[in-house]
Amino acid sequence: MGCTESLPVAESYNVTHNQTDKNFKPLGSHVGGGPSTAGPTRIIVKEKLFSWSGDDFSIKYDNGAPFGNGLKMKGKVWGMRDQMTLVDGRGQMVAVCLRKFEFAGQTFKIYVPNPRFPGQKPSNQQYKGANLYTYCEVQRVPFSMSQEVYLDGKRGGSPEFVITRAGGMWPKKRLVKRRGIPATLMEGGTWETNFNSYRLTINPGVDPCLMICICAICDEMDEQN
Repeated sequence: MGCTESLPVAESYNVTHNQTDKNFKPLGSHVGGGPSTAGPTRIIVKEKLFSWSGDDFSIKYDNGAPFGNGLKMKGKVWGMRDQMTLVDGRGQMVAVCLRKFEFAGQTFKIYVPNPRFPGQKPSNQQYKGANLYTYCEVQRVPFSMSQEVYLDGKRGGSPEFVITRAGGMWPKKRLVKRRGIPATLMEGGTWETNFNSYRLTINPGVDPCLMICICAICDEMDEQN
C-alpha cells in the first residue's frame, strides 16, 4: 500500500517555490487563481453532497470567500469516461481532468485550452468542439497510494510532483513535494467514501489550480482503488 511519510514542520508550509518551467504557466492566473507570493494559500475543496455526477467540488478560501472569480470543479453527467472540469465563475473552462484507461494502474491527464510550449500539437481530446492541449499526467504508482505528476513532454524524466500519504492513518493527509521540497499539504476526506472535504495549504509559488485538480484526481483514484 506504499509508505507513509512524516509530516514536515510548520515552517515547511511557507517556502517560496520558483517556477521551474516558464512554459507551464499557472492554470488560473487569468481568473484570480494564481499562486500566492506573500505566504501560503489555504483553501477548502469540498465535494458537493447532491450533484448528478458525484464529482462536483466547491472551492473557497478557508475563511469562506470565493477562490479566484468563483472557480469550481464540475463532474461529467452520465459520461462514458471519467471527466472533471475546472471552470471559472463565468462557466469558462480552465482545465479538464480526464481518466486515461489502461490495463493496469490509474492515470489522469490534465488538459488546457491553449498550447503550453512552442510547437505543442493539440491532443486528440476536445471540449465542446475546441481542441485541448496536454498539460500534465498524474499517474498512480503501481501497488501504492502514491502518485507522480509529469509535465507534458517530460514523461521520460523525473516527476515534477510526487504525492504520498503523510502522518498517521487518520485523519487522511497527503503531502505533495515538488522536486523533493514540500509544496502542498492536503488534509481531509476518507479513503473509501464519497462527499469528501479537503483543506489545502499551498506554498507560495505553487499553482493552486493545479493542486485543486490533483486533489480531485487523488480523491477519484481513492474511490476507484
